[in-house]
Amino acid sequence: MSDSKKSVGLLDILLPLAGIAAIVHLFFQFPSLANLSEMDVFPIVQEKGSDPARDLFVFTEPYFPETFELLSMDPDALLEPPEEPLGLERPTPEPNFYAGLKRTKDRLRKGESPAAALKRHNIDRFTRNRVIQQLKKAFNVRRCRAGEQFEIYLDSADRFRALVWHKGAFEAYEIRSDYLKPEKFTLAKVPVILEKKTIKTSGTISGGLIDSFADFGLDPKLARKFSEIFSSRIDFNTESRVGDTFSLIFEKYFKENVAVGYGRILAAMYCSRDGRCLEAYYFENDKVASGGYFTPDGKALGTSFLKSPLKVYRITSRFTSRRFHPILKVYRPHYGVDLAAPIGTPIMAVSDGTVCFTGWQRGYGRMVILEHKNGYKTYYGHLLRFARGIRKGTRVSKRQIIGYVGRSGYATGPHLDYRIKKNGRFVNPLRIHFPAASDLPQECFKTYLSKIQKLHPLLREHEIQKTIAVETEKIFGKPAGWTG
Repeated sequence: MSDSKKSVGLLDILLPLAGIAAIVHLFFQFPSLANLSEMDVFPIVQEKGSDPARDLFVFTEPYFPETFELLSMDPDALLEPPEEPLGLERPTPEPNFYAGLKRTKDRLRKGESPAAALKRHNIDRFTRNRVIQQLKKAFNVRRCRAGEQFEIYLDSADRFRALVWHKGAFEAYEIRSDYLKPEKFTLAKVPVILEKKTIKTSGTISGGLIDSFADFGLDPKLARKFSEIFSSRIDFNTESRVGDTFSLIFEKYFKENVAVGYGRILAAMYCSRDGRCLEAYYFENDKVASGGYFTPDGKALGTSFLKSPLKVYRITSRFTSRRFHPILKVYRPHYGVDLAAPIGTPIMAVSDGTVCFTGWQRGYGRMVILEHKNGYKTYYGHLLRFARGIRKGTRVSKRQIIGYVGRSGYATGPHLDYRIKKNGRFVNPLRIHFPAASDLPQECFKTYLSKIQKLHPLLREHEIQKTIAVETEKIFGKPAGWTG
């Protein structure tokens, strides 16, 4: 008991002395502690051996990015890709070449050459020669016509910078002078800007189809295109009547507010006085590559044959087994129809086929015979001459010109003797029913129906003329479906 009391008394003396010694030690170490870095206070525990991966992330000085942005803490936002790829510069927009240039518009005068027109605008001789050399690469400058439009661009010092030459309504060529090398010229074909209007027109037949169209301000070219659409159903030379009505929706093109021609007829309708109507709608896609006109129920409007090889004619003799010949003065069969027309009128192939004869056939004069599918042959007699390239074995397409109306052989005037033979027997060309063309594929019908549902009510409106739509097009040539 006495030994334990002695040990406790000794501890009571040693503990206060240890505390005083520690305080004294800290007092003498304080200056060096003040200079310690955070790394010394919290040293990194080094493992034995080197770690190459760790060496890549050791920085000798603090790293801060050039731009610092507080990231969103929304997890979805953090996963979104950046708006544009990192490290790519924004492309510099191409400067407008014509900005600040003075433009002069003019037209070629009668008897004037392009070089003379440039000289009239004070373009120096060296520049004129270089410009004409470039134009010669695009077209024959000697065949430029009066009225062709051109634009000259000069800088603030009246130095030549560019020329745009409009070769007709659908072609334009640009010649530029390089800013850094003014003596260097470049030629390029540039797009032409046209305004396309979709127009609906209605009218009444008062005589011939062309004259009736003219009464409503429509061009004869549009009338001929209209007749071609219905050519396998209606012969407008013999079957149209005064009081019949027509309607059509077509495209018309304008350049700087001046009409330059017609595009495609999108929809057409012809109604007889008794109320019977024929409707046609244009449709094309990858299944109907060449495009065509169809009835509202998707049936092909056309047939594989035209009703007539001439666009305009007058019937002077019909199909008969007994006709008094005006020259031979005897009765004999006439297994065809005589179609009177001005001499030189183009004659069309009524269907796709092959030329099996060209030459002189006694009283028929110059004749072309075509062989078609399904046992058909067509005969064209009394020609003035054959079209270029028409010879035995030549393949011809529907509406291709094969010859011209004449009076060769036994003929009292210019006309075409037109005949059709089916399976070795002549038939009446005015009464024969030709096989129909291909109908609309079933997989296209839904798309076709959605299109005609927009055009059908417009076609039947009583309003005589109406502009349906106006669009702007950039083109490098004649528009698709160009009528002229």
